[in-house]
Amino acid sequence: MELLKLVIVDDEPILLQGLLCTYDWKSMGFEVVGTAQSGGQALEVIRDKRPQVVLTDIRMKQITGLMVMEQIQKEDWDCLFIVLSAYRDFEYAQQACDLGAYAYLLKPLEDDKLQETMRGAYETCMEQQKNEAKYESWENLLMKDTTSFLQVVVQKYVQNLMPVEKVREVFDTLQDVLLAGDRFIAVCVDIDLAYKITNSLDYEASRMALREVLEQQFSKRYFYWKVESEEGNCIYLIKTQENTTVKEIKQILEHAKKEEKNPVVAAISKPYKGMEGIKRSSQEAEELFRVASVAGASAFTLPEEQTSQSQGDEGETLIVNAVRRNNGQELKEAFIHFIYNMPQENELQSRYLHKVMLKIELMLKDTYGLTEKLSEQFQNYYSNMKQLSAARAVDVCYKILCSAIEERQELAAGDTQGYFKSYISDAVAYIDEHLNDETLSIVSVATHIYLNPVYFGRVFKNTFHMTFKKYLLQKRMEKAKQLMADRNASIGMICEQVGISNPSYFSHLFKQYTGKLPSEYKKEYEV
Repeated sequence: MELLKLVIVDDEPILLQGLLCTYDWKSMGFEVVGTAQSGGQALEVIRDKRPQVVLTDIRMKQITGLMVMEQIQKEDWDCLFIVLSAYRDFEYAQQACDLGAYAYLLKPLEDDKLQETMRGAYETCMEQQKNEAKYESWENLLMKDTTSFLQVVVQKYVQNLMPVEKVREVFDTLQDVLLAGDRFIAVCVDIDLAYKITNSLDYEASRMALREVLEQQFSKRYFYWKVESEEGNCIYLIKTQENTTVKEIKQILEHAKKEEKNPVVAAISKPYKGMEGIKRSSQEAEELFRVASVAGASAFTLPEEQTSQSQGDEGETLIVNAVRRNNGQELKEAFIHFIYNMPQENELQSRYLHKVMLKIELMLKDTYGLTEKLSEQFQNYYSNMKQLSAARAVDVCYKILCSAIEERQELAAGDTQGYFKSYISDAVAYIDEHLNDETLSIVSVATHIYLNPVYFGRVFKNTFHMTFKKYLLQKRMEKAKQLMADRNASIGMICEQVGISNPSYFSHLFKQYTGKLPSEYKKEYEV
């Protein structure tokens, strides 16, 4: 047992000696490192020895125990005070409590009461030391990895999940994050969405390759944070004080396009000052990116290039949302809005429609409702779109999307759980087979059964009436209980077989689940 430092204070020498000699302080977890017979001496000893606990009489001449408590608190030394008094004086007890005394004991002391109080004080001090060590480790981690911490803060700020006041408080605490004259330029960049349809296998690899090239170039020149937009596109928030940065960024993007030979779509915001500039630049870049996406592959959009295309983008969003909500009337109104705001050029009109259909097809794939019949209709539209006039293309698109809504409504009204029964069965089998895989997650399981992770999570919860995380933990703990029937199975071996490599963390989870530590459960099972 780690011994904590204790100082005992009493102005009556006989009583002080009795406290020292009568009790076995070490068995209670304390080493008496000093004594005092007055308040003045007590202050000197406490300052010198820095104890975790002080046991002091309240009534002393000149400087009382309460005055000692008050002075030590002013000096910002955090220790527990246990106060003693021979008087049944409520006023003194109340003052002691107001000053934060851990306990108030009456003389003559009862052995059981003293031991109970000292044990409680010991546990409180140890818990406090543990928390301080934890806080210090987190503080060290923060100082070592400030960039990653700020990345999370900025991401939350951009997504409106953290108010500007809190972000400012973080920046002020870390200091030198934001300097006078700092401006932010947001770059929203990705592989063209159409590429996902025509080259689905190469799409993610191309995105990663593009990001690697850009980050390599950006890191050489600028300080930046990387965040994701609501639609999953990558946004680089570049901090600068130079006027030539926008031009440099465009050159980097052009170089990346040529080097990777991929259909790149990108948008660059204007520079905006200060903390507000972080959010303003990212919002502008996202808006410009939507405009660039309509123009198609290899489009680079700057703020001054923005046109009335944003009106078309608004209509596009209304159409996608109408299909997502299975609302036919809303779809009709969205199409009317979309048509009235389309550009005059036939080529641009076709691009607008093509982009809308691509987004809706991907949305249907990621949720539910893209049947074989619908998939065929989409592919027929893509194959024949060049031969269709703009007016005819609008009519064809509208009919396809009406069909999509009808099929989604039928599916939603039917037995959704029955529809996904085979998916869930495959998922459960995959989980059982890979319980020993520490990286097993809702994403890996959803990927295995070809479902969107978010939608799979909802279906899974509706089926089992619990989250995927809780189900996985339950499966692992039940398997661990079975494995403990084998007397030769070590805790380490069991950890490996249930996919939890850290024995301490496993023991913590197991106790939460069963109410017993693994060692206790094993002994009980053997008996």
